[in-house]
Amino acid sequence: MRLPACCRHGGPAEHSWKILLAVALAAGGCGPPSAEKALEQAFRDNPKAQRVELVKFEGTVTVDGQPPNKPNTTLFIILNDPQHPQDPSQRPKLVGGVDDQGNFSFSTYGVHDGVEAGSYVVTFVQLHHPKGIFGHRTSSLFEQPDELKNLYSDPEKNANDPQFKVDLQPPGRNDWHFNLDVAGKDPVTTPGPHAITRLDYR
Repeated sequence: MRLPACCRHGGPAEHSWKILLAVALAAGGCGPPSAEKALEQAFRDNPKAQRVELVKFEGTVTVDGQPPNKPNTTLFIILNDPQHPQDPSQRPKLVGGVDDQGNFSFSTYGVHDGVEAGSYVVTFVQLHHPKGIFGHRTSSLFEQPDELKNLYSDPEKNANDPQFKVDLQPPGRNDWHFNLDVAGKDPVTTPGPHAITRLDYR
């Protein structure tokens, strides 16, 4: 079972988890209020929460021209703040799973509604999910080896490549495409200090 092509992240502002919880409860119910009304009410109930402008960020990722469908792995796409390098020991705030067909999308308040507008550096890592007894997954931890050979997981390195610098402005796009060339390349044996080499996707 692979992860859905959606974003799970820490939220754009303080108290955002309360907003997301309220919307999730409304969306999961069988009657009113609607998710949009629940979202508006949640912001009214949580004045410290700041509603940010969202833009669409979705599309496809291929590896050597093919979908990233290697068994027991998940390819993650990560949006990095170029001004504030992330701590690789923590789960990135803006991270999504790419599905077997190579599709990805990000969500903040609702399904596929996008991410906060801004400039980002995109990184990628395709990690393994170790299986425990009887083949069942025992945790949410994804680990090395990176099927992309750690070639695309370093935000400082990717910042020097124009194809991985994205400026997301309204209304955004749903036709992004990234092809990651891996075959024939030597692996990066010592990733940079801000590169993601393992990921706890909870």
